[in-house]
Amino acid sequence: MLRGQRVGLRHVTEDDLPWLKRSVSDPQVSGPFMGSRMMAPHTVDKRWNDNGFASEEAERLLICHLIDGSVIGDVVHFAAARYTTAREIGWSMADIAMRGQGLASEAAALLVDYLFQNWPVNRLSCGMSVHNHASRRVAEKCGFKHEGIQRGIVFVNGEYVDCHSLGLLRSDWMAMKGRAG
Repeated sequence: MLRGQRVGLRHVTEDDLPWLKRSVSDPQVSGPFMGSRMMAPHTVDKRWNDNGFASEEAERLLICHLIDGSVIGDVVHFAAARYTTAREIGWSMADIAMRGQGLASEAAALLVDYLFQNWPVNRLSCGMSVHNHASRRVAEKCGFKHEGIQRGIVFVNGEYVDCHSLGLLRSDWMAMKGRAG
């Protein structure tokens, strides 16, 4: 497990599948910015059987509260484009009671460090609805810089919405960490 001060990140285990099935099929958990499309339970089973939610193409790690070990959300990373080593990242706090406490920021920072320390990537990116101010703050706390707005890119609740596009280069991350290039 990757450990921060209050949360840790770990891979999905078979024991987590009931939690994961609930979290991806409940629109209340995903919140207003990720849309209301639900994932079928058999899709979770298929992805578990295919690769356990961990491959070169995409990896899902669970956010665990370090006090009691409970799963409170997840982070993901996946190839941003086929022709680059860049990765796109995302995060979600499924436990609504845990939102607004900086736990998503801590989890996202753990993921950023993990990727730059262990993957041959020069760039990370993330995006979120222009209305999702909390997620933009999470990204900015991790050092991501606003690069623009992608118009009509995500389908949420029956309409296409604009999203902020943010990026973080390895050199920016190294400067934040006080490391030489």
